[in-house]
Amino acid sequence: MKNQITIAYFCAVALGVFGIAATVHTICSKISAIHYISYAYDPQLSMSLRKAIERQVALLEYDGYYQPRAIMQELLRLFPDIQQIDIRSLPYNMAEIIITAPDPVVIINSSHILTQNRTVLPSDFYAEYVHAYLPQIEIDVIPEVISKEVMGAIKHSIEERIFDHFVISLHGDQEWYLYDKKDPLFAICCNGESLPTGKVRQACDRLKETIKKKYSPKTAWMANVRFGHQIVLSRYKRGRNGKRI
Repeated sequence: MKNQITIAYFCAVALGVFGIAATVHTICSKISAIHYISYAYDPQLSMSLRKAIERQVALLEYDGYYQPRAIMQELLRLFPDIQQIDIRSLPYNMAEIIITAPDPVVIINSSHILTQNRTVLPSDFYAEYVHAYLPQIEIDVIPEVISKEVMGAIKHSIEERIFDHFVISLHGDQEWYLYDKKDPLFAICCNGESLPTGKVRQACDRLKETIKKKYSPKTAWMANVRFGHQIVLSRYKRGRNGKRI
């Protein structure tokens, strides 16, 4: 009988301790729980994308609390093109979500933007001010990812300031058309490996001036520089969209 009383006593004590521990755990969880969310956005991100992110986070609120791990997983799933997402705890049950965007490189067809990661995103991913300073290219078929070779050539074009003088149109990796901004009747055909820089660019400029003096000013010309140490000239009608003759 005494043994049964002792066992019952210890069981009661154990349950009491467990109950106290559970209560303390609940109190600590509530103290450390996230009640409020603030945001630190990359300034390059558009306002529409910011609002979309905040709407998704609001849907993850449960009984007045937020779970940082759940927020991280859901944002990475829904916005895979974001460069980086960090969440840091702040005092007073707050957390800050830090969103970083990949750096933009060029605008494609006025509707998409090529990023540093070689991905192609809709232009509304970025704020309007970003569009204003980016160079522009035209591509006949917009891919989801740009090849390393083309990416390297585009960056080289920016470094050589080719975008300052030409409108660039890509028709595949091996067929680039550079239309002179000052003289729309003169264009250069090249690829990523034969960009007209240095002496090649100077030779094209001399050819353009010679052609203007000898032929009709209404005739469009294409200088193909893809053949090593020679430049092949072709005549076109009606400029950029014309046909070779």
